Amino acid sequence: MPNKPFTIPKNKEEIRAWIKSHPAWEATMATDALFFPAEKLRTMQNENLVKQMDRLEKFSPHYRAKFKEWGLDPKSIRTVDDLVKVPLTSKEEFMKDRGMSFRLDMDPANMLDYIMYEVLYTTGTTTGMPSPFFNTTYDMFMQCWMFQIGCKICYMEPGDMVMNLFPYHFIPHMGYYKTVHFAAAANLRMCWGFTGAPLPGFPYEFHRSLQQSIEDIERYKVNVLSGIGSYVRRLIMVAEEQGRDFSSVKSVQALGEAVPMGMRDDIVRRLQRLGAGEVFVSNAFGFTEAQSAFQECRPLGGAHGGGPLCYFEVVDEQGNRKPDGESGLLCITHLDRRGTCLLRYLVGDIVAITDEPCEHCGRNDQRIIAAVGSTYGTRTKELMKVKGTLINPEIMRDAVANTAGVIEYQFVVTKENADDPYSMDLLQLRIGADKGVDLAELERTLKEKVKRAVELTPKIIFEERSAIFNPGETLKATRVVDMLPKE
Repeated sequence: MPNKPFTIPKNKEEIRAWIKSHPAWEATMATDALFFPAEKLRTMQNENLVKQMDRLEKFSPHYRAKFKEWGLDPKSIRTVDDLVKVPLTSKEEFMKDRGMSFRLDMDPANMLDYIMYEVLYTTGTTTGMPSPFFNTTYDMFMQCWMFQIGCKICYMEPGDMVMNLFPYHFIPHMGYYKTVHFAAAANLRMCWGFTGAPLPGFPYEFHRSLQQSIEDIERYKVNVLSGIGSYVRRLIMVAEEQGRDFSSVKSVQALGEAVPMGMRDDIVRRLQRLGAGEVFVSNAFGFTEAQSAFQECRPLGGAHGGGPLCYFEVVDEQGNRKPDGESGLLCITHLDRRGTCLLRYLVGDIVAITDEPCEHCGRNDQRIIAAVGSTYGTRTKELMKVKGTLINPEIMRDAVANTAGVIEYQFVVTKENADDPYSMDLLQLRIGADKGVDLAELERTLKEKVKRAVELTPKIIFEERSAIFNPGETLKATRVVDMLPKE
């Protein structure tokens, strides 16, 4: 474990000095593609894309058929700018056969490309069945390289002790297993929360409790907490009530959901009341189709992209690219993969990206940047119409999460009369407030902030925080519930 106090680097010079202070990180600089000159990085992307198009033509059942259907010669795609010639791939296409046709049929003679090292799953299919996402040995080795780079971006240090607070779930998912792999690749030590809900039908229960995780963080002097943002925050709140010693914690990977700045600031304040010094809270932007979480070098400084392994575009519904910094639909193209491979795949998020160099750290990769509120993306399926107006729930969430005195919250969109589907729409805001807060003043503030954000005045309902989010029952808080009748 590092034996000197942790200080978050504040500019390019301090970041370079911090990297240089760790021999293991300094040794990786020669191969850290995100620090390469922009021209060199773009050349790598283009060269990888040409090879990837050849692989898709030869080994992808889905895209081999699509190239014929589209009348597209894959050899005509020579640069990432040529991708605009390629139609978009929808999530519905991927789910038709649970992604099986997107797995490359690689040559068995090349074991790195052929051997399936890991299978994780994405959920949300129309059938309710999870869809497998395949990683070959080659894919896993490339991920380890990028995990080293990612840990360096968010100031994790070789020797740090990481507590994996992601649930051990019956569906193998990215959060739990990628925490294992980034820790291993970056020479971090690991402590296991091993949380999760009991499995129906399984005769034994072996998961550990939130309370056990709190005790282990204190006992083993954990430096990094990695888990779903709302669960990690609730764990810290319980630890604060118990007066625990979390002075060793210096980094929080608050992942799996949007974590606005108000929530990050709250996490830092609570940890410092538990004895911590400077704490870096990262809300990296990740999704299963990327098999990674893209890290921040400073809060809301941008989620650093995949460099030579993937390419981001922000497009409209027809696939036309949006200008730098303008919001649109996020699509991803894998540039150097062998297992499940995607080409101009619509992830299902509304984001903005920039190709400009990062002013804070000097890296030259693409960055996903905050376009709405203080988080990076909005799920397209979350957009909803209330009282005839299409609203972005992220704006509402940002307004409430950044309000002092709010511990837990949930928006519920319903009807004024539950028995009358034609009655007026009603926006409810359930609030779990901090102790000692003036509830009347908090109600007034919340009504004003939400109305300013979305031109709707919510009905405020104060409740016990556990009624809104109980980590013993679910590991991720549900912030918006749409109960309107479906047409």
